Amino acid sequence: MPSSAHSIQIQGAKVELPHNLPVAVYGVTQDQQDYLWLAAEFDGLLRFDGQQYLRFAPPGPKRNLSYSQVVTDQKNQLWVGTWGNGVWRLDELRKNWQHVSALPENARIQSLLLSASQVLWIGTTDGLYQLSPGSMQAELWQPLAGQRIWYLAEQDNGTIWVATSNGLYQLASSTATDSGWLPQKRFLNKEIRTVAVQGQQLLVGLQSHLYLLDLTQPEQLVQLTFGNSNTMLAESQNSWLIGSIDGMFRLTSTDEGLKRELLLSAIDVRRLFRDRLGQIWLASRNNGFLPHPPAPLGAIEPDISEFLSPKKPHRLGPHSVTSSHWQALDKTLLQLKDGKWRELSFQAQPSVAYVRDVVEFGPHTLAATDQGLFRLHNDSYFVPVTLNIQLNRFNIERLTLAADGALWLGLWQEGVIRIAAEAATQDISSWQAVQLQPELPTQDGIIDIQTDAQQRLWLLSRQGKLYRGESDKITLHWQPDNALANGHFQCMLPDDDWLWLCSDRGLIRLSQDLSVATVWSQAEGLPDQRVIGITRTERLIWVLTRNGVLSFKPDGSQLHLLKPRPGLDLSGVQLRGISALADDKIQLSTSTGIWHLSKTDMSAVPHAMQLHLTSMRLNQQLFSVADSSQVMLPKRLTELQLQFKLLTLQPHLREQYFFRWQGQQEWTNLGPDAMLTLSQLSPGEHQLEVMARAGGQIVKRQPLLLLVPVPFWQRPLGITLLSLLGIMLLWVFYHLRTRHLEQRAKALDLIVAQRTAELELANQQLQVQSNTDSLTGLLNRRALYAVAAALQAQRSRTAMALTLVLIDIDHFKKINDLYGHDVGDAVLKAFSTYLKQRLRKQDMLARWGGEEFLLLMPQTDVQPASKLMAELRLGIKQLQIAELDMPLTATFGISAVSLHHDALDMAVKAADLALYQGKAQGRDQIVLATNTR
Repeated sequence: MPSSAHSIQIQGAKVELPHNLPVAVYGVTQDQQDYLWLAAEFDGLLRFDGQQYLRFAPPGPKRNLSYSQVVTDQKNQLWVGTWGNGVWRLDELRKNWQHVSALPENARIQSLLLSASQVLWIGTTDGLYQLSPGSMQAELWQPLAGQRIWYLAEQDNGTIWVATSNGLYQLASSTATDSGWLPQKRFLNKEIRTVAVQGQQLLVGLQSHLYLLDLTQPEQLVQLTFGNSNTMLAESQNSWLIGSIDGMFRLTSTDEGLKRELLLSAIDVRRLFRDRLGQIWLASRNNGFLPHPPAPLGAIEPDISEFLSPKKPHRLGPHSVTSSHWQALDKTLLQLKDGKWRELSFQAQPSVAYVRDVVEFGPHTLAATDQGLFRLHNDSYFVPVTLNIQLNRFNIERLTLAADGALWLGLWQEGVIRIAAEAATQDISSWQAVQLQPELPTQDGIIDIQTDAQQRLWLLSRQGKLYRGESDKITLHWQPDNALANGHFQCMLPDDDWLWLCSDRGLIRLSQDLSVATVWSQAEGLPDQRVIGITRTERLIWVLTRNGVLSFKPDGSQLHLLKPRPGLDLSGVQLRGISALADDKIQLSTSTGIWHLSKTDMSAVPHAMQLHLTSMRLNQQLFSVADSSQVMLPKRLTELQLQFKLLTLQPHLREQYFFRWQGQQEWTNLGPDAMLTLSQLSPGEHQLEVMARAGGQIVKRQPLLLLVPVPFWQRPLGITLLSLLGIMLLWVFYHLRTRHLEQRAKALDLIVAQRTAELELANQQLQVQSNTDSLTGLLNRRALYAVAAALQAQRSRTAMALTLVLIDIDHFKKINDLYGHDVGDAVLKAFSTYLKQRLRKQDMLARWGGEEFLLLMPQTDVQPASKLMAELRLGIKQLQIAELDMPLTATFGISAVSLHHDALDMAVKAADLALYQGKAQGRDQIVLATNTR
């Protein structure tokens, strides 16, 4: 659970980014905020949020301590073991270190265990020590004095098993009389490297063997030759993960004995750790810190690889099941026959590119393709079927049998064809096909045909119109509203209570009477809003996208996502490339092969995720902050960067972040990386709210109050003193003047003030009109040149940095041509408003002409400017503009401004060349000018 809210001073929590990723990691723990903490030999104490490491400086002057172990207690304090400098405690605010006393000087910590009773057991190379709760003075456990303590493990009943250099010690309680060496002759006077206990089963690792014994029958050992085991972790009742210097293994207890399986080779695993979400992590000596890779997916049986070229991606289409199993493959079909796959070709010109469905219509095996309808001839190859209908294009999107046995063909832009059930018993030449033409607009077509539990036939068009099919007609029953009208639909799934529609705007759930439509998108847990396949197994609904696979119960609960797997590339998956198998399994057809999935291959979306402010960069100095509700900032604040992170430790959840400033109503999208840059904060209180969205959940962080000190003259006491001083001056002035002169002065002052006000108002109006762009409200080119001249004059006295950026809206002419100039003007206004909101007060923005903008950034070098432009580029993509349904992007050209007399013109030319280069490279880019100085 998060610690209680508190106000912190920024100083005292300084951290640093490690120069490299950790190499030698010996200890791992997880605190109550879900951070992972690593004890690294060369890199120190590291905090890991699933994306970034932060290094916490060691206590005192020793900057190069070698850390060996780390654990966390109930108060969220860290206990850190070192190799040669004892044990240290780091408080829950991660600021103050305290050394554990009474340990030998230069104590080397081999193992740490925090027992269920919160006693800290410290295993060193020279004995075992205990630290009672609330104490900072360790006590030596006398029976193990002088022994090297390799490993510590606690049993459910509180017994602690100690792996030592001289055998296996059983520490039953806090008194030595209840403890002692395990009297198993195989362990006496032997070096025990590691131990794991699960129930009454004890797994013991020696230098060259593993032993499994039942504590109720300690003389009956099961032995396996196995060398150099370092750590063990129970997987199930009869299996363990073993980390050794040779890699990671799975050890399974069977009736035949212990069996081992190599999972990961050529890695020296020193610690295995399971986090709160069940993810297993490996701490290694030479390969750093990494998650346990998921097992490869099950291969299809029988093997289909002989038909696939590893050098060329394939067009593997949907899976079809008749009396045979069929698999579409490029321009052919594979059939599973007599336990083997065989390939069947199509006799067609032009050749078939897509195969959509295979059905059995009476004695005929029919295949739907982009070149029409084909039948299996002589069980050898497919030949075309000629129907009594003239079509411009015989491209079949869906082929299915209705409940009454009729054959339905959904066509691209040509409506629907129905062939009555009795035709199945007739000669093909006598088939009477009936074309049922729904009112479909250009570029629309029937994309899917399905029968629901009530035996009703549903037809879905590419633009989302849902029809009911009957023997002689097709009637429209539902169509998407305006919000979904511009989307494209791909497939559908009738379920008992719902009708699911796949689209590129998300997954749409329709009630049985079609009156209620609910849209599922990434906010509800979809890995991608473009859904291209859906199927139903016995207990689950499975959804396919090119960014992942999602499964859930029909009521929408228990979301599971597929983690990335070796060899599986979903970017090449085909439309409806997902199909149901028996036993709640599915099959995926991708460009590189066919895969089988079950629920055990999926990862549950966590229910409780924590959103934290993970780091803060203040005036280029990096800080780590606890879960604070208030942060007191220093007076001299030039730039503040805040980094937030949802601690899922599961990158495949695809987080999105949003922020809201000073109690605004609307949330602003930060994108997948929650880095927020603030500058020139005015004195006073500023409230920031941050929200994250992942896995169908929305997680909000408590509002953060940023406190900027108020100058003395703006505080109540300062205002009072200044007011008194002003009164005294007025009083002196009043008595120095005569009444006559005062009256004349007042009259003259009134006249002058009136005329001056009128003149100033006129001048201001003229100045605004001459210096401001009428559409965007930004400076115009003439005004910016005047500002630039003033800046250059100032830089001649104080050589500060100045960066110039040219920004051009991509495809703006296309926007005007497609949507009209009113929408183009709206784009320019929204674009300008967004830039003004995100830029600093010191930055000067002008409309340079048309869709081009020029930005001057004083006191800013090219690299910081590039970083800010990268944030703007991502934010521009998230802009939502009414009547514009295409994404908005921009290209940036960046150049430094020198102190030369014509530096501005030189910088504009350099930035313009960089901008031109970005346009030529595909737009939506940031390009630095080559002559940045």
